[in-house]
Amino acid sequence: MSLERIATLLQNELVLQLNLPRQSKGYYGEPKRGISPPISSGNLVENITVDWIGSIENDDLELVVKMPYYGYWVNKGRRPGKMPPIAPIDRWVVQKSGFSNVIRDQSGRFVSRKSLVFLIRRSIGMYGYEGTEFVQKALANTYTQIVTEMGEYVGEWFLNIIRGYRED
Repeated sequence: MSLERIATLLQNELVLQLNLPRQSKGYYGEPKRGISPPISSGNLVENITVDWIGSIENDDLELVVKMPYYGYWVNKGRRPGKMPPIAPIDRWVVQKSGFSNVIRDQSGRFVSRKSLVFLIRRSIGMYGYEGTEFVQKALANTYTQIVTEMGEYVGEWFLNIIRGYRED
């Protein structure tokens, strides 16, 4: 197994973890209605890349996982308290095709986009949401496959590379 194969394996596992449907839960684990769709707009799945920077010879090899900034929030979740910023929620509502002219209030009138964004922000602020931990699950699954194919030594080396992982 080459370094490129490890990167491809990890990238595929990240996408696989994001594609799994999950029970919608608030931050403290209380279940919400229904199963959460695995992919909302598809932007996160389409923009995940895993690459190696540096070389083994110079002992500066680094595994870099790039994804949109909100991948952090999908992975970790958000605690209740403050409402999230308007702009990302508004962009998401625009990208999400199922929201246009579908949401109605109690009187049967269509809800404006501005009101819909407010309601989503308020819900996140009040209840938060549980993270998917797709990064940790993908790393755990990938580690098992690497150890199976390449042995314990390479698995330990890979773990040391991952321990350098930081969330910037």
